[in-house]
Amino acid sequence: MSSQKWKVLSSQNLIKKGFFKLRVDKCELPDKRIMPNYYIFEFSDWVNIVPITKENKVILIKQYRHAGGDYYFEVPGGTTHPSQNEDPLQAAKRELFEETGYQAKKWKYMGYHFPNPALQSNKMHTYLALDCELKGGQQLDEFEDIEVVLFEKKQVRDMLIGGQIEHSLIAASLVRCFDAL
Repeated sequence: MSSQKWKVLSSQNLIKKGFFKLRVDKCELPDKRIMPNYYIFEFSDWVNIVPITKENKVILIKQYRHAGGDYYFEVPGGTTHPSQNEDPLQAAKRELFEETGYQAKKWKYMGYHFPNPALQSNKMHTYLALDCELKGGQQLDEFEDIEVVLFEKKQVRDMLIGGQIEHSLIAASLVRCFDAL
């Protein structure tokens, strides 16, 4: 196996709707084979926040996800705004407040991972938000329906290990912050 990257011979945008784009690339592999149609979903970078209150409670949200057909426990998070060239930390602060009404005194960047590098081009940035305090009400988007739930740290660890956190992107971000839980 070569460690050379694929060479993009051509690229065409197929769909562009809001935060979502679909493109197709024609690529030359290191051994000179041609991949005629490699489809890539382009999203803005995403953020996940693992918030912990001054009382050492973990703030999770419970949200219905239509594609999965159920409610899921998640951490607050969302997308950066590409039209505003939004920094991931600013997006994290905005999303935490909008979804929960909480603000954090301390922020720690825990790194990023790729949600699905086989199909997507974006990164998922994870932040640990410490000393969170309730500063207002939720400011949800038009079609968001989010319940804020506080848990003991041990409960969240047990939920993660026991499989009650079923959303893989949430599980990955919680693992990045596991030492804080």
